[in-house]
Amino acid sequence: MDSDGGNLPKPPRSKSGCITCKIRRVKCDETRPDCKRCTQSGRTCDGYASSTTSHQSRRALATAVRQLQVVGPASRVLGDALPVDDVACFDFFRLCTASMTGSVLPGEFWSRQLLQASHAEPAVWRAAVAIGALHRRWERTNVKTVQLATGAVTAGVDGFTEQGVKHYHAAISMAKNITNPANLAVVSVALAAAAHLAGRWSEVHLHMRAGLHLLRRMESGELVNEAGALASASDLRALAHTLERLDLQSMTFADSRAPYDYANADVPIVDMAPLLARHLPGQHPASLSEDLEQTALAVFRMFRRFCILGTAIGMGLMTLPDFELARQEITGELTGLETVLADLERAQQERREEQQQKLLSLRLYHVLTQIAVSAGLWGPEVRWDHQLAAFEKIVTLATELARNTKSPMPFFMSLEPGITLPLYLTCTRCRHPVVRRLALTLLRSLNRQEGIWNCAIAAKVAEQVILVEEEGLGIHLPLHLEAEDAGSVVWSGASPWMDEDSHWPAWQGGWPKVPEEKRVPHLDMRIDVPENKLEQKIYLVGSGENQGALVKTVIIDI
Repeated sequence: MDSDGGNLPKPPRSKSGCITCKIRRVKCDETRPDCKRCTQSGRTCDGYASSTTSHQSRRALATAVRQLQVVGPASRVLGDALPVDDVACFDFFRLCTASMTGSVLPGEFWSRQLLQASHAEPAVWRAAVAIGALHRRWERTNVKTVQLATGAVTAGVDGFTEQGVKHYHAAISMAKNITNPANLAVVSVALAAAAHLAGRWSEVHLHMRAGLHLLRRMESGELVNEAGALASASDLRALAHTLERLDLQSMTFADSRAPYDYANADVPIVDMAPLLARHLPGQHPASLSEDLEQTALAVFRMFRRFCILGTAIGMGLMTLPDFELARQEITGELTGLETVLADLERAQQERREEQQQKLLSLRLYHVLTQIAVSAGLWGPEVRWDHQLAAFEKIVTLATELARNTKSPMPFFMSLEPGITLPLYLTCTRCRHPVVRRLALTLLRSLNRQEGIWNCAIAAKVAEQVILVEEEGLGIHLPLHLEAEDAGSVVWSGASPWMDEDSHWPAWQGGWPKVPEEKRVPHLDMRIDVPENKLEQKIYLVGSGENQGALVKTVIIDI
């Protein structure tokens, strides 16, 4: 502006600004990949049009953006065309993987938060494509799906594997440019899920540690986004849900070549006070969905915390008195959650079917956590025998969940924990011959992949454990026993028969018990997803010189 207030000639307006700024008719600073004007104002930058669309008017661009049906920055569609296969895998993730995962447990991470982040961050979009491609790979390799498919369809397995791995590596490379900590945590979750499906076990741990570290720093208020704002409480809660549940999967089914790093594990704190306050007599929860989310977070944090602490004492990282104190605290928290779950179940008839399924899932993991805390993580294997009634409840709840699961695909895929883990632990830790067979039969009948857990693979592993433990005991039952064939042989009670020395030689009805020295305390597994092979080494408790002896090595096709 000159001295007398006149205006100097305006410079010509740039035509190379981002799509968002063009539509808003504001000056773009043209920073790439996302302009600062958009990111600092909290908007999603739709990127930059290609040479073929940069000439379009503001009105034409606005009309085109409104008509888009694809999730992601508009430049992905208005710019240079993306490979059709990549778009198809992203849509498969969005419409199938995220949808099925969201039907299992409370939370909107996969169906909302990750999809929103994929709109702004190319790395998140690429990670979603990787998950979609790897989901389609599992779909093609699944036995029951293959029976319905043609040879031409099943021949695409290698292509989906290659596509998934390519986009997985691209997402890792692009993630280095992410400055928003919330989006960086989101891509950590997505990469961990993709690594699970690809069988890259050590990389799963790296992504999980990075995501959990970011989460804790955001929860403390240490990290903020570019606009100087903290991530919302709901987004942090969704991140915590998903990160901790994925991390729990790594604890419970680890490849022996990439053991879980318990020494540096993140121990979550469980704050039950707000949840319990809403379920005091005479109180009415303000939000059912929020209560389900808070209950889910508490259940899985307790389970994960107990696993970490129990292993820490075995590694000499914690004293026995400190562990027992923590165990008593978790037991009290579980009692409080029992009150919350009972309150939620009383109003079950008023809930939508989807909410009832999620409530059943929470009850299932509440029972599983009670079993783990009651039995402890070390000691003689016969300690699990006192949990028979709870194991029966696991089978009942899992049966109901499986019966009510609706899926648009013949193969059910969830990135979250589901019914496979509780059923597998029932097969391998409950030594009642009927109860463990009912769990095994259900596990074998299911057509599901739940994060790292695959029902068919878990059933094959559990079968070998049962065969080794029951060899020579004279248990004349088929390995696979349908519920209607079990009849009255299933016994519910607090404890099995005891002899005069307080030992348990047999279950009620005369079923022989597996002696302590013949029980399998742990397995050594090596899972090769690309080669579709699993190596299973089985160890017995044993006695004397044979204590902890390796008795069997099995190679299983997966």
